[in-house]
Amino acid sequence: MKKIALFLTAALCSMAMMATEYAGKLTVNVNGEVISEQENVNISIVNNEDGTANLNLNNFVLGNTAEDGIPVGNINLEKVPGVKACGFNAIAINQDLLITEGDLEGVVYWLGPDLQEVPIRLIALYNDTEVRVHIDIDMTETDLGQVIEVDFETPGVDKPASSGVRGDLDGDGKVDVSDVNHVINIILDLE
Repeated sequence: MKKIALFLTAALCSMAMMATEYAGKLTVNVNGEVISEQENVNISIVNNEDGTANLNLNNFVLGNTAEDGIPVGNINLEKVPGVKACGFNAIAINQDLLITEGDLEGVVYWLGPDLQEVPIRLIALYNDTEVRVHIDIDMTETDLGQVIEVDFETPGVDKPASSGVRGDLDGDGKVDVSDVNHVINIILDLE
């Protein structure tokens, strides 16, 4: 009987830590210019028991494919602080991160590990079926001299809910940068 209870407890804990995979559109801007738009890209998010989340964007490429672009690697963020509001989870972080090597077949070189730690600023709004992620990678202080913006969203992320606009955290009737600022202020304990 103890073995069954232990097994059920382990199964429930592992279910709570399961990743949600989102398929959507990934747009990459470099210094304000769109350089790629990719459909059916996957991002996974795991909600941790402590209110944080892990976000993974694996096999990130600057370009539409690894063949015609620059394979960068895996952006894996762990223990990103977050809050729940208006039917969405919101996470935000500003940190230096080592981008790890990807695992796409046929790719022999990944740029990310050679960059050392890069400054990542991320904000994401998500629920069980929808997600919007914005990542800034500011490389202006390096030899690259670029600001890379990565935007990801699932289809339908802007659909209004019956109680108002989903993702509108500041109550102004739209989802925009002021909602991002609202989340950052909550996480930094300024509100």
